[in-house]
Amino acid sequence: MSTTSTTSTGLVSSNGTELIAGASYTDGKGIDVSETVDAILEADAAPETAWENDQTTITNQESALKTLQSDIATLQTDYESLSDTDGVFSGLTATSSDSSAVSATTSSSASTGSYQVVVSSLASCGESYSNELTSDTISSGSLVFTIGGGSSQTIDIPADTTSGSTTTLSEAASYINKQNLGITASVVTDSGGTRLTLTSTSSGSAASVSVQSAPNGLTFTNVAGTNASLTVNGVPINSSSNKVSSAITGVTLTLTGTTSSSGATIAVAADTSQIASAVSSFISDYNTIITDLNSQFQYNAGVAEGTTSSSSDSTSGVLEDDSTARLIQDQLLSAIPMSGGDSTSSSITALSQLGITMNDDGTLTLDSSTLENELSSSYSDVQNFFQSTSTSSFSGNFSTLMSNLTDSTGSAIVLDLSSLKANYTADEDNITNLQSQLADLKTTLTTQYSALNVTLQMYPTTLDEIETELGYRDSSSDSSSS
Repeated sequence: MSTTSTTSTGLVSSNGTELIAGASYTDGKGIDVSETVDAILEADAAPETAWENDQTTITNQESALKTLQSDIATLQTDYESLSDTDGVFSGLTATSSDSSAVSATTSSSASTGSYQVVVSSLASCGESYSNELTSDTISSGSLVFTIGGGSSQTIDIPADTTSGSTTTLSEAASYINKQNLGITASVVTDSGGTRLTLTSTSSGSAASVSVQSAPNGLTFTNVAGTNASLTVNGVPINSSSNKVSSAITGVTLTLTGTTSSSGATIAVAADTSQIASAVSSFISDYNTIITDLNSQFQYNAGVAEGTTSSSSDSTSGVLEDDSTARLIQDQLLSAIPMSGGDSTSSSITALSQLGITMNDDGTLTLDSSTLENELSSSYSDVQNFFQSTSTSSFSGNFSTLMSNLTDSTGSAIVLDLSSLKANYTADEDNITNLQSQLADLKTTLTTQYSALNVTLQMYPTTLDEIETELGYRDSSSDSSSS
């Protein structure tokens, strides 16, 4: 009997009767059990793809929400620098009318004001210098010295290892410096010869260097250190250092030269440049959030009217259908007052008065010159605008919004992320359960189709026997023909 290989949508007998739908078989050799079972399971496994696609969408949504969450935290930090009484509005800067002679820096304890500083002399370091030597070599020995009214100190300068009893001035200076005893040694050379100088590491009259004895060949001349002499608003001040921090509370003066008799004016005032920078950062980070949210809800405007758009026409983001993202967008846009507001305690009630305008897309633009003018002419009103606690003020409303949006346990984003996580877990459970069910079904079907396969493999021989028995086939002719 000849054998013909056939694969069809149904298993059929030699007279065309279908035995089982969807089976792959070879006539006379049964069915391909594995291929048949896989074909049956393929349709049952379809929901898994949908759940996996949903998980991908959820992952992308979580990433977008976390980015939004991070950007909102940055915006809150920006706003806190403006609304906190210890923030940028507490910053002061000091300017000098004669920065070549005296400059100033401020600390948090400084107060605004103007100060007249007259510098008569600078503080100097005490110094002691040796006689000029025509040779760079000196004998080894002890250097005994005092600094100010302190006790005597001794440095035993060793001999050079090759000479045995002498050393060079350069080697002596290097050795002295390694002792870290409050003096710095150096070698000065001019047309008359070479000297060893010893300079106090501190300035002022109390830091004078006095040499009592030195190695043979060296004699020293002592030059006393001096204090700086200055007046601040007419009050005389002596300072051992050219950095004077006790003359004006919260202000450190750095003296670099002497002034004229009229002195230099030190003006301590609010650091408006720091405030302007903080406002600029606030606007920039606000715009980042609004631009990102806008991108979540836009579509390709080029789709012709009346035509059917497809998913490829959409340029919306993964948060297109996320109610939390839309809520935050509405809240941020509503929190920006362009007019009106609390007028009980400030002449400034809207951002527009500070040179801040809203564009058609909800982003903000800053006119820096307008802001600078307001800071110069209405400083306290600008401060009150950002720091008022009134519930009807911009500051009060925006502070509440920022607090709600950044709540680590109950913010809209935190709750949204929690919901997405639960949905992702549900998809994961569905996939796991389905895979378990399919594994059991595969085992069952494989057993059933394997048994069927044995029967089908016997089908041609059994059919021949039946046909011979019924007289449809002449067994002798089959034998003779073979």
